[in-house]
Amino acid sequence: MKMMGQRERFGSHLGLERIQLVCDALGNPEKDLKCIHIAGTSGKGSVSATLTEVLKRSGFRVGSFTSPHLEHYSERFQINGSPIDPGTLENVVSSADAACQKVEAEYPHVGAVTEFELATAAGFLYFHQSQVDVVVLETGLGGRLDATNVVHPILTVITTISLDHQDRLGSTLEEIAAEKGGIIKGGVPIISGVQSPQAERTLKQIAAQKGAPWRSTKDVPWVGHGWTLEGGSLTFPGIGLIHIGLLGAHQLENAATALLAIQELQGLGYDIPLESIRKGCQGVLWPGRLEVVSKEPFILLDGAHNEEGIDALAQSLQQLQGELGEKFTLLFGMLHNKSLSLLEPLLPLARRFVFAKADSGRLPAMEPSIMVDYVRSRGLAASGYEELSDAILEAKKTPPLCICGSLYLIGSVKRCFRPNL
Repeated sequence: MKMMGQRERFGSHLGLERIQLVCDALGNPEKDLKCIHIAGTSGKGSVSATLTEVLKRSGFRVGSFTSPHLEHYSERFQINGSPIDPGTLENVVSSADAACQKVEAEYPHVGAVTEFELATAAGFLYFHQSQVDVVVLETGLGGRLDATNVVHPILTVITTISLDHQDRLGSTLEEIAAEKGGIIKGGVPIISGVQSPQAERTLKQIAAQKGAPWRSTKDVPWVGHGWTLEGGSLTFPGIGLIHIGLLGAHQLENAATALLAIQELQGLGYDIPLESIRKGCQGVLWPGRLEVVSKEPFILLDGAHNEEGIDALAQSLQQLQGELGEKFTLLFGMLHNKSLSLLEPLLPLARRFVFAKADSGRLPAMEPSIMVDYVRSRGLAASGYEELSDAILEAKKTPPLCICGSLYLIGSVKRCFRPNL
C-alpha cells in the first residue's frame, strides 16, 4: 500500500479531475457531507478550531480536516477535537489508496494522485463512515484547484489574504484572491474576514457572478477590547461580549469571522445556543499559534511563516515585551524557499537570535549560517545550530523565549521536547 508521504506533494496535472475520479471510485462520500469550506492565507486554522469547538459544545458531531499537522499525521482528521485512531486511519487510507491506484490505472492521462488528494479522499471517507453532522473543511493551498474543492458546502468562509505561495497562487493580492475565491459556490453564503481592499474587491466580484450571498466582518460594527496573556475579548452585535482563549490582536479578527459564520449557521437552521458560543470561544485551543508552553521560564511557540503571520507575531511580541519587561530571545527556523526579509519585523524586538533547521521532511531547511550572517550584518547577536536540541538548550539560557518561523519547526519542538519544555 502506498501510504502518506510516498506520493508526490503536488501533481503536474492541475485541476479537480483526479480527485473527482477518486471520490467517484469511493462512491462519492463527499456528497453526503455538510461542509463548512474554509480558505485564506492566515487565520483559517484558528477560525476552524473556533467553529469546531462552538459546534461541538452545541451538541453536534463535528469532523475537522486541517493541514499541516504539528506532531502526528492523525491531527489532520478529527471528530469533536479527537484525532483519528491509528487503526481507522490505516483502514481509510488503504481504501482511499486502492481507489487512487484504480484511477491511476484506468485514467493514466490525469497523472499520479498526490499525497494531499489521497488525504482528502481518506478524510471524506472517514467523516462519511463516522456519520458526522458537519465537517469543518480547510483547503490545503489556494482554493480553486484545491482537492477539497469537489464539495458543495453549506457555507464558505475566507479569512485574511496576503502574499504567500506566489509561485503557485499568483504574484498579486488580486490573483491570490481569485484562486482562494474559487471555493465560492452559487447560492452558498460566503463569509469574509478579508481586510485587503484589492482582495475583497476580487472576491465580491466572484460572489456576485455566482449569486453567492456576501457577508463581511467589515460590514459588522464589532468592537475589539484588546488582549493580554489571559486572552482577548470583543463585543459582537447580536451576540454580546465574548472572551477568547487565543492570544493576539489578529485573533480578535479571526473570532469576529467565526462569529459571523456562526450567525449564518443559525440562519441556516443550526441550533447554536449563546452559552455554547461563549464557552466555545473561550475554550478553543489552537496549538503552535502564540501558544505559551511555559510561564517560568517564559516560552512561546508560534508557527508564523509568511509575511502576514510574522507581522502579527511582531505586534504580539511588542505587547508581551511591555508586559514582561524585556526583549525576547528568538529561536527561528524557516524553509529554504522563504525570504530572509521575513526576519525584518522581528529585528527590533529581539535580544538575540538562535537559528535552527526547520526540516519539513520534503522541502529543505534554510541553513542556519545564512540566517546568522543576515542578522549579524544588521548588528544583532546571532548563533546557529545544526541540531535542534542544541539550539533549544542555547536559547533557553536567556528567556523570555519565542520559538517561531515555521510550523515544521514548532512540530519538531513539540515532538522532541515535550517532556522538558
